[in-house]
Amino acid sequence: MQRLIETSPWGEDAATIEQQILSQNKFHSSIQRSQEVERARDELKMSFARMGQLRELQNIIEEISRAIMWVNEREEEELVFNWGDKNIDVYIPKKQESYSKLMSALEVKEKELNKLKQKVDGLLKNNHPASDKIEAYMDTLQTQWSWLLQITKCIHVHLKENAAYSQFFKEANEIYSKLQKEHENIRKKFTCDKGTSLENLTELLKNLEREKETIMENKRQVKNLVNKSKSIVRLRPRNPEEKSSSPSPVIVQALCDFKQDQKGIFKGDEGILTDNTQRSKWHVTGPGGLDMLIPSVCLLIPPPNPISIGLANKNEQYYEAIMGIWNQLYINIKSLISWQYCVKDINHINSLTLTMMRPEEYRNIIKSLETHYQEFLRNSHGSEMFGEDEKKRMEGQYAGAQTHYDTLVIGLPTYSELRERVLRQLEGTAADSEQAKFLRKELDLLNQKLGDLLSYLRNLCQSLLQAEDVIKVHEARLTEKETTSLDLNEVERYRSTLKQMKSELENKRDLLKAMESDLVNAVHVNSQISASFHKCDVDLSKYADLVGQMSDRWRRIQTQIDSRVWDLEKQEKQLRHFQQSSGVVDQWIDNAKQRQDTLQAAKFSDIQALMEHLNQQKVLHSEIKGKKEKVEDVQKDADTCATSIKDYELQLASYSAGLETLLNIPIKKTMLQSPATVVREEANDLQSRYIELLTRSSDYYKFLGEMLKNMEELKIRNTKIELLEEELRRLKDNIQDRSEKNRSLEDALSRYKLELSQSKEQLISMEEVKRTTAMQASVARESLDTTSSQLTELSDKLARLTYQLDEEKRKRRLAEERYTSQQEEYEAAVRRRQKELDEVNWSKIDLEKAVKDKDRELERLRMQLEEEATRRRGAEQDISKTSMMVQQSQNHYTEILSERDTLLIKLKQLEQDKTRQGRYEEELNRIKVSLETELRNKQRLQEERDKIHKDFTYWKSQYELKEGQMRQCDSDKDKMERERLSLKSDLERMMVELRTVEERHKGRLQSSQREVSDLALKRDSLERELRRLQQRPDSMSIQTQTDEKVVTVDPSKLVFDGVRRKVTAHQLCDCGIISKATLEQLLKGKRTVEDVAMDIQLSLKGTGVIAGMVRGPQGRMSITEAKTKNLLSQESAIMLLEAQAATGHIVDPKFNEKMSVDAACSRGVVDTDDRDTLMTAEAAGTGFKDPYTGKLLSIGQALKQNRLDKKTALRLLQAQESVGGILDPVLSVFLPKDLALDRNLIDEDLYRALNKKPACYLDPITEEKISYSDLRLKCRMEPASGLLLLPVPEKPMTVQGLRGEVSVTELINSNLLSETDVQKLNQGKLSSKEIEDKLKNYLHGSNCIAGIYDEANNRIMTIYQAMKEGLLRRGTTLELLEAQAASGFVIDPINNVCMNVEEAWKRGLVGKEFKDKLMSAEKAVTGYKDPHTGNTISLFQAIEKDLIEKGHGIRLLEAQIASGGIIDPKESHRIDVDIAYKRGYFDEEMNEILTYEGDDTKGFFDPNTQENLTYLQLKERCITDPKTGLVLLPLRDKTNPQQMVQQSSQKNILRKRRVVIVDPDTGKEMTVREAYHKELIDYDTFLNLSEQECEWEEITIRASDGSARMVVVDRKTGTQYDIQDSLDRGIIDQTSLEQYRLGTLTLTQFADLITSKSSLKQCGGSGRQRSEETRKQLLS
Repeated sequence: MQRLIETSPWGEDAATIEQQILSQNKFHSSIQRSQEVERARDELKMSFARMGQLRELQNIIEEISRAIMWVNEREEEELVFNWGDKNIDVYIPKKQESYSKLMSALEVKEKELNKLKQKVDGLLKNNHPASDKIEAYMDTLQTQWSWLLQITKCIHVHLKENAAYSQFFKEANEIYSKLQKEHENIRKKFTCDKGTSLENLTELLKNLEREKETIMENKRQVKNLVNKSKSIVRLRPRNPEEKSSSPSPVIVQALCDFKQDQKGIFKGDEGILTDNTQRSKWHVTGPGGLDMLIPSVCLLIPPPNPISIGLANKNEQYYEAIMGIWNQLYINIKSLISWQYCVKDINHINSLTLTMMRPEEYRNIIKSLETHYQEFLRNSHGSEMFGEDEKKRMEGQYAGAQTHYDTLVIGLPTYSELRERVLRQLEGTAADSEQAKFLRKELDLLNQKLGDLLSYLRNLCQSLLQAEDVIKVHEARLTEKETTSLDLNEVERYRSTLKQMKSELENKRDLLKAMESDLVNAVHVNSQISASFHKCDVDLSKYADLVGQMSDRWRRIQTQIDSRVWDLEKQEKQLRHFQQSSGVVDQWIDNAKQRQDTLQAAKFSDIQALMEHLNQQKVLHSEIKGKKEKVEDVQKDADTCATSIKDYELQLASYSAGLETLLNIPIKKTMLQSPATVVREEANDLQSRYIELLTRSSDYYKFLGEMLKNMEELKIRNTKIELLEEELRRLKDNIQDRSEKNRSLEDALSRYKLELSQSKEQLISMEEVKRTTAMQASVARESLDTTSSQLTELSDKLARLTYQLDEEKRKRRLAEERYTSQQEEYEAAVRRRQKELDEVNWSKIDLEKAVKDKDRELERLRMQLEEEATRRRGAEQDISKTSMMVQQSQNHYTEILSERDTLLIKLKQLEQDKTRQGRYEEELNRIKVSLETELRNKQRLQEERDKIHKDFTYWKSQYELKEGQMRQCDSDKDKMERERLSLKSDLERMMVELRTVEERHKGRLQSSQREVSDLALKRDSLERELRRLQQRPDSMSIQTQTDEKVVTVDPSKLVFDGVRRKVTAHQLCDCGIISKATLEQLLKGKRTVEDVAMDIQLSLKGTGVIAGMVRGPQGRMSITEAKTKNLLSQESAIMLLEAQAATGHIVDPKFNEKMSVDAACSRGVVDTDDRDTLMTAEAAGTGFKDPYTGKLLSIGQALKQNRLDKKTALRLLQAQESVGGILDPVLSVFLPKDLALDRNLIDEDLYRALNKKPACYLDPITEEKISYSDLRLKCRMEPASGLLLLPVPEKPMTVQGLRGEVSVTELINSNLLSETDVQKLNQGKLSSKEIEDKLKNYLHGSNCIAGIYDEANNRIMTIYQAMKEGLLRRGTTLELLEAQAASGFVIDPINNVCMNVEEAWKRGLVGKEFKDKLMSAEKAVTGYKDPHTGNTISLFQAIEKDLIEKGHGIRLLEAQIASGGIIDPKESHRIDVDIAYKRGYFDEEMNEILTYEGDDTKGFFDPNTQENLTYLQLKERCITDPKTGLVLLPLRDKTNPQQMVQQSSQKNILRKRRVVIVDPDTGKEMTVREAYHKELIDYDTFLNLSEQECEWEEITIRASDGSARMVVVDRKTGTQYDIQDSLDRGIIDQTSLEQYRLGTLTLTQFADLITSKSSLKQCGGSGRQRSEETRKQLLS
């Protein structure tokens, strides 16, 4: 039977296990009914054990099955979900919400599974027979759980990719609609033809240029969409109908690992989708051509998506088409403007005659025509407005105008014609006549001037030829080089060549001076020709042009040489640095590669060698990773070199191109490889080698890690195999032993058969002794009676045991309840002893199991007793048939004896169980004692910790004192250094500003001088012209002078650098930053962009934002770094960073770099947690994008759309205004506030709010509100970088106060420290610890009444404990505890520990009934909160604002004064009364109340004498504990009546009783009268409560005869009662009087006893009369 139990199988599911439990119950019942109960005892125990194991198996299998079903349900929900593109905008948000709920449910389920895992581990640890079944179920659950987690990861990827899919197509469609609107706008708005006026054409051109900016805004979005389109997944092929229509195979990518049979696909692997007709699972051809059925949620159809790419390309093409339309419109309008100018010039020329103007005016007109015609030819190229015929027609008109001009020019006389005309006049005139003399004189003068002019012109031509030869030589030498070299020696040689060329030019500079001198002379001679021969002047403009051209070429050569020399010097340094750094890195890479090859070539045989090899590889891998920054530095150096070389090549090419344009001569060029390409290739090669090395190292490191893991797993498997082999050998040995036991049992069975045969023989012989047996039968009957009585006794014992067991259960329940209450009461202490409690729980579980086993054992015994009773009745029937069944009776008798022995054994076992039960109780008691011991140990450890904390505080204060002294020295040093640096920086800044102003004024002076000289020349010219006109008013001739050259600058080149982008001069003029006059000067070249930018620097760049903080030797630090070092609060740091982002850039003060928020996040300048906040602030400068129109919105416009709140908008605008003005996000410049209002960047509300200069920021030193401009004034400007840096506030020295730190400055202001103390503190002669000891009564605990001294029992106890033991009344207890709480701390007088109310309640020093009231009293220390302002106010201020009842507040103030001083709740320390009065903590009236010692201020009760006293008077009656120094209130021994009577008769007794009502709305305390006037109570209640208020006093009245009588008087109403008279009248009895004298009854109780009994003897009328009188008195 035992073997049957041991070999019984264990079910694999719930149904099988349930069937096995039923079978086991039947089998168990059969064992219990077995005739051989004694032999079946072991089998019964095994059956019991198997039954329990089956129950455990059933429960754990059901729990695991439920968990598996839950996981499967979640899995099915996710597997059938369709991740296609249908209704994607609808299901994405819903799926995101469901995914969030799923993750939350998984977190909850994970905790449940952990608990289930602990149960399973417990069963496996206890070697449950069905461990293999439990492990199989648990493995299934773990597998399903892991699979569900894999699915959640896949869902996360799908949500991310599908959201990107949806967002992409939304943006693409929006962009397409926007482009359509732009197209329609251009098509309708910009129409023109030849009939359009020139003014309209010019306006159209300006509007078209503005429109281009709008179109260009779409370029970034279009490009972004093109880039995004390449990463968009494909969703349509997830639908079966779409997949079937796809001509090419669909590639899928695995999002997680998935295995099916022996086939599998890993994360990132790709396959071919063959069939997706099933939504949940797809047929896929995986790697290696294996066909698999994979859940669709695990698969992703990766990019590229042809639809997204096509849509993005469509938008790009549309954008290009719009740009093409814009270009065509631009060409058309430009060509029409040029045509209009040409037609205007042609008509003007055709209308000219010979006498209309002077020669130079003719030349200006023809030059204007030529310029406009050339512009027309250029602009008409590609124009739709002009065909070839129209161009030929314009060419003909241009030729006709030139012909007309030539005709006019031919009509002008030359010098030779004039000379011949004069000679002809001389021939016809008498030689001696005046006319002949005049003509000869004029002819000689003309010949002389012409001779001088020709001489100078010949010299000028010769100088021009020589200068041109020199210039051509140097230009040819400069155009020989098209690039630089990477050879440093060659670079040095070319620099020397350039310097030599420069010296040669300097030596030949005389040629240039001679050429300019000849030109000046020729002009001078030509200007001296007589006015009568003004028609004969020579046109010297071409010579002036040639000289200017030569001078310009000469200067260009000099400038080019200087620029090349400087660039080559810079390139040489950069190239040398790059070659050195790249050489070092290259050498290191070769070395690291050799070491990597050596490591990979090594072989190893055991784990130890592998671990050593892995460590070597780890060191090498770490070294390789550490070189990443070095390689990046080399790459940066290469980029710097390449950029410098490219700039140099661009400069050479620009110079050569300029010469080609100037000389109209092609310059031969050779295509050479740029050294910049070589440098970049070297750097890229170096980086590629490094990446290859890093990849090899990383892969090999991972390979070694995997190998080590596999070897360890292999070692564990080998160990398991050895253990299994050992177990197999042990099982074989057990089987062999059992086989031997079976053989011995068979031998015993044969022996028993032999004995049975012998018994049969003896049975035959037994018949011979029949009579003897009859006698024995009677004896057996008697024995049976005795056995019956014994069975009855056993039944009684069984009932008693059952009762005892129930009693034990009841005790166990009580013990559990007590244990539970103790566990709740000491939860904090028990938490640290959780491990011991777990052991206690296990013990409790074992105890419960033992009790259950006893219950089952008793049930079994009860069944056996019933069976025994049945057997006894059968035995009695058998005994009646003794004559027939003597042998059977003998056998029954033997069985009864054996059963009796068995029952005796059972009884012994029950006694043992009872003893074991007692041991369990003792163990439980021991555990309780252990818990109490642990609690005491915890308290002792707490005291030791407090002591250690005090020691630590002392040494910490010593250390802080020394550190404070060092900080003081450092601060003084830093202060002097800062002052020196500040003065130095101010001086340097002033010098820089002075130089800037000087240069600016110098430039303006030079410009003014040039303008003055030009004006002087013009004035002289005009005067000469005026004189000439006055001399020959009738002259119709035209003077020809040198044409003044007009310079025109291309408007597209007039570009300024704004805050974040470029801005044109026209835009600056439109927004009012520069005037139209300045714009005209820029267009005419009279002023440069740099010159104007210097004047408008405030609008372009601002004056600088607060860049960071500066602190002594640590130097500059960013705002984030200061926040990390707790030098700035989180709120202040975010505000300063928002101000940076809103004004253009985040500033890195360490490197003086400006960057965007994204760049700052990537470089660690700001925390990624703050990115979203700073992105919003950055949009204040770059513009908020309108989601509907795509336009950029300013802060004010974004505020109207609720994109940000008004407080934030105002703070960001204030920062912008303080830096330079309101930042226009479109133009990227700062505008004045008024101008920003006109341009709708802000509205009227924001404008008015900014004018108020609100305090939107926090001062990091005082943490007070401050405006940004005021905060900038507290900054220091660093001279080297020009950055504004906030100084780090110095931390003041503090000491520990009542509730927090108290600064030394506050102690000085409170007159607690003298000037001498301050000097000692600064000199280091006084430490913070010494200050705390000196001001102990002001900073720490108080000398209030700490506890009670019980004289009767000679012991110290807490005030609350005295109340619990009946030594103090409740009201007295509350008053004393409130005085403690209001004085700083609740005190434990036994352990000398001070604590707050919350901690005192947890420790049991105060009861729950007092907690709320004591918390209210504690606010006298921490401060009350003003409900209107939220500020912290003092106790007196709370009394003034009716937050606390006045009498109650006076009592608390009195306690504070008596225990050391008024407590300042803001500064957390005590102050003297005069300081409190100065600070407004009470007024004169309150001061008088507190100093008056009348009955009204006696708010405390002496329990010994029954007197009302002030707190100070009560303290005077206290004693001092010699051990702790605490003040204790002694309680007299009430067992001495004589002493009590003597004490009570010494003084008159006064006792008050007041009624206080609390307003339910405001929580304020008020009197009964105030409550009645506020209609909170009715009149009857008012009378009732008023009558309860009283001020009872016992006084002694002495008569004239010397007799005395004791009277109880109500001072409020004047009612008085004679005590002796009340005793005589029977109102009170002698017992009550004695109780009053002994102190058992208080004065109030005694008076109430008299009044209550007296009222019963008064009549109703008199009572009503007294009530009416009382009513009048109360309402008066």
